[in-house]
Amino acid sequence: MKEATTFSVRQLGKYPATRPLGQEGRARLDDLLEGHSNIDLTIDFSGVEVMNISFADEFLGKFLASHEFSTSGATVRVTGLNSDNRYSVLVCVERRKTAIVVAEEDGTLSLLGDPILEATFEVAKELREFKASDIGAKLDLTSQNANNRLKRLADAGALHKAQVVGSSRGGKEFAYQVAGTVVSDARNRTTA
Repeated sequence: MKEATTFSVRQLGKYPATRPLGQEGRARLDDLLEGHSNIDLTIDFSGVEVMNISFADEFLGKFLASHEFSTSGATVRVTGLNSDNRYSVLVCVERRKTAIVVAEEDGTLSLLGDPILEATFEVAKELREFKASDIGAKLDLTSQNANNRLKRLADAGALHKAQVVGSSRGGKEFAYQVAGTVVSDARNRTTA
């Protein structure tokens, strides 16, 4: 079972604007993850009026780039973004060639970052639980291309990845789900 954890960026101030402050916040995020697995992390920007791109990059960009969340079973999303802060997050994930799930005010999820991964994430949301072959069929992709996209999304913390136990296909087979949804039959999966 996933442990839901929220980190409030507001604790760093209403107007975070320096790399040292971003580094301090990133260290706190790293401390939250250390020694834990299967964390469902929400980074909440509510109450942050405006942050500059330098802070966003040092805090969030480097945090995302320094972790492969699929190895610990962690998922990550941000919430509470106003339009200025959304722009800062977008710039930092594009520059770092990563992605982040955004929990929107209306409860929907979107992905900021690579447009190809955004399209893949939209299909993943429709399917909820799926394998690479399901994504491949929907997007007319080879299995390898679908696997590559899903690995990047899982490493970014956008998808939960679980190995299918007893797969008859030879090799490892994985099932995926969008962060924040519940796997209906966990008995057949082990966390990867």
